Amino acid sequence: MTTDDFSFLSRDGGDPGLLAEAVRNSHALLKLAEKSAGIGIWDTDLATDLVQATPTFFRIMGLPPSAAPVPNDTVRAVRHPEDAPRVVKGFRRALARGLDHYEVEYRIVRPSDGALRWIFGRGRVVRDGAGTPVRYSGVDIDITDRKRAEQQLRESEERFSKAFNAAAHPMSITTLQEGRYVDINAAGLAASGLARDEVIGRTVRDLGFYSDAETYRKIRALLATEGRFTELETTLQSRGGPRIYLLSGALVDLHGESCLLTSAVDITERKQAEEHVQLLMHELNHRANNLLAIVQALTRQTANTADPKVFAERLSQRLIALAASNSLLVSGKWQGVGMAELIASQLSPFADLGERIALDGPEVRLTPAAAQAIGMALHELATNAAKYGALSQGGGRIAIRWSSDVVEGTPTFAMTWSEHDGPPVAAPRRVGFGRTVVERLITGTLDGTAALDFDSAGVAWTFTCPSGKALEGDGKA
Repeated sequence: MTTDDFSFLSRDGGDPGLLAEAVRNSHALLKLAEKSAGIGIWDTDLATDLVQATPTFFRIMGLPPSAAPVPNDTVRAVRHPEDAPRVVKGFRRALARGLDHYEVEYRIVRPSDGALRWIFGRGRVVRDGAGTPVRYSGVDIDITDRKRAEQQLRESEERFSKAFNAAAHPMSITTLQEGRYVDINAAGLAASGLARDEVIGRTVRDLGFYSDAETYRKIRALLATEGRFTELETTLQSRGGPRIYLLSGALVDLHGESCLLTSAVDITERKQAEEHVQLLMHELNHRANNLLAIVQALTRQTANTADPKVFAERLSQRLIALAASNSLLVSGKWQGVGMAELIASQLSPFADLGERIALDGPEVRLTPAAAQAIGMALHELATNAAKYGALSQGGGRIAIRWSSDVVEGTPTFAMTWSEHDGPPVAAPRRVGFGRTVVERLITGTLDGTAALDFDSAGVAWTFTCPSGKALEGDGKA
């Protein structure tokens, strides 16, 4: 049926002129609607299998317009080979079931330009008095743009779903009104320690993820005013206990419902590292000040000598000894120094360990302060032994012993230095800086007691202090 074939309207009564004018207006409106909406109208005589249609129908199908009926096979021929059997089969099934309406979506390949287009067809079956189908009329609409949009939407949703589930950090989608979980990714489930069915359908408050209710209120306020929030630092409950996260979120529409898409980046380790760096900087500043104080004392005490060359040499040696202890501390990340390691660094320039210097003691780690103080004492003792004592001649030996025991209920660190088989020893006539280090500086630093004995058989030095002042942790290396 064409837009010019509406003679059935003449059966209505009324003024012929007005009726003709109404028909012309109806024709114009129908043509305008048909053209602007891209709707093709057709009518099929089921007895002859001929189709009469509007120009828009032929344009949609990519066929030349025809005012006369055309064989239905001409129309069927433009249908995509994969879809054509399905269209015919569906129509026959509708007829067999006695249905009066049939609609279907299918593809065509237009002969005019070879373009692949999507068509939505909807028809109505007209039956005679005996109920036999005689005509089939309806419309075809080009829905290619809609199908493309749907395909793009599906592809976009698929890309989002892949990114959402593959994200290394927790992500979730919750309803805005109730905060009910609609979706959560694998990283979110791993962080929460819950199974998917334990999360989906429950609310944020039900699960108790927020340690601070104020955070939840702040998020709601930001969403109400800005529709999003970015890098909001908060603490959330997770499988392993509270963790620190940066939350970001934005409003999204999901099937017509306002929802919240949230991502959470775990910054717990980063925050701990920042705090550790601040602690280290504070500790470094403290230790640098202590080191400078020690250097100042070394310089002042060493300067008591009148000879500039001797002063320079002694100060250089003492600074090198101090640097050796600090190098061990730095290499150990300021986590203490092993006792045997400290002795090796201070005494290796003077004699072979194991040959002339015997060590005896448990594996312990000295605190930074103890490593500096004991290291300086060892240097002064070794220097004196090399000049005047057991290391000044061939057969001399040194024994260094240390222990960590409970003495009268108090954990105590003890250390001894004893020289043997060296030249006869006599007490010096004056107290030099070396003696100040091994008797006064070390005891003041570590709250201990020290004694230096110049026995004729060899120098003996003893030192004790609370274990907590000298040893890291439980004292084990």
